[in-house]
Amino acid sequence: MKYSIHILTTHKNKNRQKTILDTWLKERNNYIFYTDKNTGVGNQVEVDPDDTYYSNGKKNLAELLRVYRTEHYKNVDWMLFCDDDTYVNLSKLEEMLHTLNQSKMYGSLLKGTWPPDTGLEYLSGGAGYLLSSKLIEDKGVPQLDYLIKSYYSDVCVGLWARDNDIEMVDVKGFYSQDPSFYNLTDEDIKQSYTFHYIKKHEDVHRLMDIFNNENDHKEG
Repeated sequence: MKYSIHILTTHKNKNRQKTILDTWLKERNNYIFYTDKNTGVGNQVEVDPDDTYYSNGKKNLAELLRVYRTEHYKNVDWMLFCDDDTYVNLSKLEEMLHTLNQSKMYGSLLKGTWPPDTGLEYLSGGAGYLLSSKLIEDKGVPQLDYLIKSYYSDVCVGLWARDNDIEMVDVKGFYSQDPSFYNLTDEDIKQSYTFHYIKKHEDVHRLMDIFNNENDHKEG
């Protein structure tokens, strides 16, 4: 099962990029940092020059469009879109991928959090969401017109999913906050796929140690 990881970032967060490559993405090459200005750290592509917070929606939709137009990604089964302060438990994620339906999207489902339409359901961009190449081939990708309604990238993708009758599945273990928000134990953390708002270097390494202990136990 082939997959790629697409990480939203900015040149301002060069240290986060380095930390990711030193921890959960170490010795991996199936990823891309999509950004405003290439910092020279790992695999990067510039999708929009705007480096403000409000550019995140533009960058995400631009990256989706780039994927749609790039032949390489037609040979990838799944794509994970996340942020540069997301931590991903790759071994756990890889165990799950072969069980998923490529006509659906997966992640942490939010509802009632977008004031203009509290009935809208969408997958948290910070927790990361899974989208298949098959779904993109069948439905296309969100157009930039969605940015008129919201500059939040995950809201735009949610609006697109609703307009195209795409089912979004809430997966326990895709977390839109850090572990302390949910009062999770180390054992709970080991069963998780992603966490958001993991910004400090020491917090990234703490999670890596917890997940590595779980992986060492499996191998033993």
